[in-house]
Amino acid sequence: MEERNYWKRMQRKRLSRRSLMSASARAGVGAAGLALVGCGDDDDDAQPAAAQAQPQQQQQAQPQPAQQQQTAAQQQAQQAAAQQATTQQEVQEEEAVALLPGQLTAEEEAMSLTPEEEWRLRFHWSKLQNLPGQADGPRYGGEWTLAHLPVANWNVVGPQANIMAAFAPMFYNQLVVFPMDDWANAHYYEIEGDVAKAWEVPDDTTIVFTIHDGVQWQDKPPLNGRTLTAEDVKIAYDALRDGSFLAHEGEVDPVPVQASSYTAVKDIDFDNASNTVRFNLLEPAAYLLNNMLNPFHQIAAPEFITTDYTVLDDWRNTVGTGPFILDFVEQGAEWKASRNPNYFKLDPRTGKQLPYLDALHGPDFVNQRESEWAAWESGVIDRLTIQDIADYERALDTQPDTVVQVTAPPPGWQPYLSFHNLDEPPFNDIRVRQALALGLNREEQKLGVYDGLAAAGYGQNWTFFRDDDSPWGFREWPWTPAELGEFGDFDAAKGRQLLDAAGYNEDNQLEFEATFHAVAGVYLNLFELCRQQWNTNLGIQVNHFQVDLETWLGRLVTRDFKDSLFTWLIGAEMDADGLAYGKLHSESPGNFYGISEPDVDEWCIQQRQELDVDKRSEILEKIRVRELENMWRIFAVNPYRIAGRRGYLFNEMDTYNAWNPGWGATNTERIWENNPDFPRA
Repeated sequence: MEERNYWKRMQRKRLSRRSLMSASARAGVGAAGLALVGCGDDDDDAQPAAAQAQPQQQQQAQPQPAQQQQTAAQQQAQQAAAQQATTQQEVQEEEAVALLPGQLTAEEEAMSLTPEEEWRLRFHWSKLQNLPGQADGPRYGGEWTLAHLPVANWNVVGPQANIMAAFAPMFYNQLVVFPMDDWANAHYYEIEGDVAKAWEVPDDTTIVFTIHDGVQWQDKPPLNGRTLTAEDVKIAYDALRDGSFLAHEGEVDPVPVQASSYTAVKDIDFDNASNTVRFNLLEPAAYLLNNMLNPFHQIAAPEFITTDYTVLDDWRNTVGTGPFILDFVEQGAEWKASRNPNYFKLDPRTGKQLPYLDALHGPDFVNQRESEWAAWESGVIDRLTIQDIADYERALDTQPDTVVQVTAPPPGWQPYLSFHNLDEPPFNDIRVRQALALGLNREEQKLGVYDGLAAAGYGQNWTFFRDDDSPWGFREWPWTPAELGEFGDFDAAKGRQLLDAAGYNEDNQLEFEATFHAVAGVYLNLFELCRQQWNTNLGIQVNHFQVDLETWLGRLVTRDFKDSLFTWLIGAEMDADGLAYGKLHSESPGNFYGISEPDVDEWCIQQRQELDVDKRSEILEKIRVRELENMWRIFAVNPYRIAGRRGYLFNEMDTYNAWNPGWGATNTERIWENNPDFPRA
């Protein structure tokens, strides 16, 4: 254990400012500066302050009457004041130049910031708009090579379609999406039409979508470029909410992973003449539009929605209406795709035809980190996930034009321990679960694994904590220890007392098995550190049952593990309902944990139907408090997402609820290159 590199990182409590600025200088981002409005936890997602910086008006000396002639000393003082005002104005005019990623103002440089505050401030999403070359584009052409895993399951309406969400948005569309480009708010989201060009809500139980005219299915059999109809959309969303027609004879009906979002839908009507689709609801559904943003709510073709649902698992049948056409897949090696020449969408910011790129190429580098590094350093791939400060420095050393972005992690990607059975010993005893929570030193995890670029995790989103100073009325992650309740902080002594009360001590040591993958990296490091903390702080023996990555991915859903599973697959959600009802209601298909609490069930239903934002937030708060009292899942820390891309790549970005490449890559259609090695026409 002592040789693992997270122990070495424990000695690096904070990245030196010299190191960070040296790396920023190598990236060509110098030391200029302008204030970025509100990069704290509350209002950091407002627009950059470049437009708000107002130079102070210089006061001019007024002519003096003869009898009020100034002394020489007074004249000198006035001249000095005028000079100071001029200097002040010059500085402020210089600061009116927008900041680049990596830069801070002099005032910000002088502030005492934690590592996560400093990095988030330096590499805030809004600075991407100021990159050199933005004014040159967007430009057409080029191939983007991205390290990317071909999915094992190609069924976009199947029970594991959330895994397909890392792939599907490149080839399919849905009714609504959220914007992802260099101008999009990476720490919040807005609803944007995809196949739907407009929608209206005439009453609390009706949503009517108007579909774009002239949308075509990709020109591949059996669709062969035919026009998308409103009936196609109706059939696709019926498939998402009800998988019964997909079952083989004599088998149990499969439940689509999307189904919990549509329990309020009574039926769906369509009108091909007006190109509209009407969702008729049984009750108000505060969450529905937001949940429909999830990038696994794809529109599959009716030709593939048949009783022989296995046909959907063949990549050759990946035929959507999306920006790229899947041309080739070699599982475990690579995939290739080309521009859809008949794509219907225009860039809402520029009005230009999408997509910009000609082709995509995804070599598989899963569990091959050094191969991925070699591809980055040689220029084969244009984008790299940066896991820690050492990665950051290495990326800049090898590709000095690297552009870095630091993003808050999504609410559905929070490392935690899940239990196989909450009704059986030892995990049916609330004292055991609470002790496990108290035995985690999250400050040590944050510093030891992530160099301070992390915070205590909890799988809920911004709707839980009000902040009227923020642009949307709520505060985003990170949460404070106090907000995570009595058992969200580190208290080994109290943890041991709880274990002793539950009958576990030196004479009767608590021992259990935790399933986790064996892929080297920060997540494995975090898991190993959690095991070490439970052993050291509580005297618990946690045995690592190792499985390969692909096997591990499915075990939470299938419950195919013995005692516990360490995971982060809560399931990224665009609305708090996906993490309240979707994961905690006893009848939800996404409740993988066996949680069955009558009060929580009732609250989960109430918050779904409450259209008043403040009242809904109060209900969600009750759910949060109850879960953290019971510790049905034990959360560790969660890191900020750090991404690096080559300086010639634009609109390739992360948001707090989607990553590209990766889960929810809805912005591939907007990515463009200004690579001098590949001249454009």
